[in-house]
Amino acid sequence: MSQATISAIECGLLGALAVDTLDRVAAVLQADVSVELRWRGPKLARLLDRRHAALQNLIVAELLACGWQVLVEESFNVFGERGSVDVVAWLPGAGALLIIEIKTELVDLQDLLRTLDMKARVMPEVVRRSHGWPPVSVASVVVLPSNNSHRRAVAAHASLLDAALPGRTRDVRRWIREPAGAFRGIWFFPCIDGGNGMEQVRARRRVRASRNGSAEPGTGSKGQVDAANRALAGAAEGVAPGSGR
Repeated sequence: MSQATISAIECGLLGALAVDTLDRVAAVLQADVSVELRWRGPKLARLLDRRHAALQNLIVAELLACGWQVLVEESFNVFGERGSVDVVAWLPGAGALLIIEIKTELVDLQDLLRTLDMKARVMPEVVRRSHGWPPVSVASVVVLPSNNSHRRAVAAHASLLDAALPGRTRDVRRWIREPAGAFRGIWFFPCIDGGNGMEQVRARRRVRASRNGSAEPGTGSKGQVDAANRALAGAAEGVAPGSGR
């Protein structure tokens, strides 16, 4: 490494230096170099939030159509374990509790599984105290947009995810219809394009009602189908669901 390079680093003049050069210098100092790519400042966060909200809206509509009572962003604080759950659903006749974590991007699987396990452990007592729901059966489910990139990510970590979340979409829907016992799984949910965080949100596949006015199988009533389509269209235009536009 030249003296000029060393002098540039000492003076904080890093613009002309290669990342691998900085990495070698950091390694000598037993440090790490972290390079963060930002896309249009806060716009990426807002885009991901819109996608999350649109997907959350569709899930709530489907659960309501199946007779579940639904809470969103239910917060908790139990002996220092705190957070919120994207969707909490309750089926009174069956005494079933459904805990849903929505992810539009898979970033840290270990953190996801740890957090989901914590929520599945504390939420039964939280809803018992807060809402008078005494769970008999509890399910914890991760929802992912149904596309090839997420399916490939799950397949790439098949051993880990098969052990932690053995159920898949068909099993999730079966449990929602007839809940019994403990359940853990992954639900690939359609109608949200969740491939790349920097893509525009597009309603490529709209939920359609059949000619007789009823929804296609598994999509709820026609009114809920229309609401779901409006949420997707709003997400594509940058309008948050429920904003009135």
